Amino acid sequence: MIMNMKKYILFLLAFLIPGWSLAQQYHPLTLQEAEKRLLSQFRPLINGRIYDITFEEVKKERKAQAEMAWPELKNKDSVEVIQSKIPGLNPKDPEIPVTIYKPKNAKNLPLFLWFHGGGFVYGTPKWDHQRCADYALKGNAVVINIDYRFAPENPFPSALHDAYASLLWANKNAGSLGGNPKLIAVGGESAGAGISGSLAQYTRDHKGPAISLQVLEMPPGDFGMDYPSIIEFKRIPGFKSDDVPVLKDFYIGKNGNPKEKYVLPGNIEDISNLPPAVIFVAGADPLRDSGLAYADRLIKAGIFTELHLFAGYAHGMPLPENIDITIRLMKQFLK
Repeated sequence: MIMNMKKYILFLLAFLIPGWSLAQQYHPLTLQEAEKRLLSQFRPLINGRIYDITFEEVKKERKAQAEMAWPELKNKDSVEVIQSKIPGLNPKDPEIPVTIYKPKNAKNLPLFLWFHGGGFVYGTPKWDHQRCADYALKGNAVVINIDYRFAPENPFPSALHDAYASLLWANKNAGSLGGNPKLIAVGGESAGAGISGSLAQYTRDHKGPAISLQVLEMPPGDFGMDYPSIIEFKRIPGFKSDDVPVLKDFYIGKNGNPKEKYVLPGNIEDISNLPPAVIFVAGADPLRDSGLAYADRLIKAGIFTELHLFAGYAHGMPLPENIDITIRLMKQFLK
C-alpha cells in the first residue's frame, strides 16, 4: 500500500514539477528587461506614451532616421543592393524610394515586397536592411524594401497606395529585376504588416497581380479597444495600449472611420481568395488579440495560415526564428 502510494506521488510529481518550474520562471516585463530586449527604435516608448510625444518630436525622429547610416551588411559580398525611386500610384503622388536586394546574377527569382514598421508615422528601411539581404540570399529572391509615405501629412490610404504602386511596378519590371512576375510575396512588421495584409485584399479586389504569400509580423488586425490584450497591456513598458488611439488618429485623421475597408486587415468582410499567410504574434503585445482574431478568420475561411505565438515577447522585441520560418514558407509557396 505504501509502495503504491509512493509510486503515485512520483507519477504526479513528473507532471507537477515542470509546472512549478515554469511558474518560478515567469515574471512581469520589467523596465530593465524591456531596455535590454526591445529593438532600439522602440526604446523611447519605455517610459512614455506616444500620446506624450508631440508631432515636432516625431519630425525630429524622422530627421534622425534619415541621417543615420545604413548598417553594414554581413553578407555584402554576396548580395547586390540597388537604391531607386519608382512612380506613385496616382499622377500627383510623389515617387517612392525603394531599396532592392538580390543575389548576384539573379534570374527568374520570386519577388518579395517588404514594409517596415513605425506606427504609420515614421520608420526607415534601414531598420530592416540586414533582414532584407537575408531574405534575398537565404530565400533566393529579389526583395524590395519600400519607403512608403507617413501620416499624418499623408493619411490613409497614402501608404496603401504606395504599396500597391510598388506591387504594380515590381510585377511590370520583374524581368529587368531578375524576378518572376508570377511569384510574388508581400510582408512587413507592425504597421508594415497592417499595410501588407490590406495590400493583399486591395490587390484581390482591384484584380492586380497575384500574390502567393503574405507575411504578417506583429500585425494590427484592427483598431478595436475591447480586446483582452488591449486591457491587459495598458501600462506595459514600450508600445502600450494607450498608444493605439493616438496612432489611429494619426493614420486616418480624427474624423476618419477606423472600420473602413483596407484601413487594417481585420476590417474586411470578405476574406475569401486571399493568399496563404504566415502570422507572427507577440504574447505581451497590445495588438496580440486583434492579430489572433484575424488569423482565426483566415483559418476558418480555409486560407492556409501558419500562426506563431511567442509568449513573453513584447511588441518590438526580435522574434526567434521568424526569418527562418519566413524563408521556409517562401520556398514552399514561391515556386
